[in-house]
Amino acid sequence: MRQRLILLFILLSTLLYGCSAQLRERDTATPPVIELPVVEESGTKQVELSTEALREDHSALSTETEANPAPVSSADTADIDDISSGAVSQPEEGMAAADNGHYSAATDIPSAEVERYASQVRQQFLEHDWTAVSSEIAYPVTISGVTYHSSADFLDASGGFDSNLDETFFAALESEDCVEMFCSYEGIMLGESGQVWIAEVLNDDLTSQGLKIIAVNGLFR
Repeated sequence: MRQRLILLFILLSTLLYGCSAQLRERDTATPPVIELPVVEESGTKQVELSTEALREDHSALSTETEANPAPVSSADTADIDDISSGAVSQPEEGMAAADNGHYSAATDIPSAEVERYASQVRQQFLEHDWTAVSSEIAYPVTISGVTYHSSADFLDASGGFDSNLDETFFAALESEDCVEMFCSYEGIMLGESGQVWIAEVLNDDLTSQGLKIIAVNGLFR
């Protein structure tokens, strides 16, 4: 009887040891292999990756991304700063405004240049600067019935101008703002009654002399 009990104990022990060994073997078994296809230009090849390797690669990638975030270029930050500040591109300083063609019936010279020249001539008359005026006249010119053929002729006569000037002439020029003045194919008018006319003067070969005074009306009493 005792011998039978001993044999039974040995048998049970053997069975329990075998089950325990199988459990340990299952826990330490190599993880299953997953086959993933990778497409290349030359065809398809099989790459074997274990589930453990996949987990390790994913962990390494997450760690690397956190440690080395994608760089942001200075151009990107500049664009963001411009948008946040509401900055917009502005025209370059000093850029000339587009010509409105107001004086195109008389000349191709830009309107801004025409009005600058008209202001200059107006100021010369108001200051009685006959030397400056003489250099701007297109000769020959007839003023109050007298024809001047050159700057020298005009300056020779200018000594007696001051005693014979008509104040209404200067009052009309005083009121002239030299902005969008009346013009026609004949020229551009300064003063409400056409006290001074300017125009682009051409040489015989049709080259331009620029703007000149072509007529003066009512200078003398």
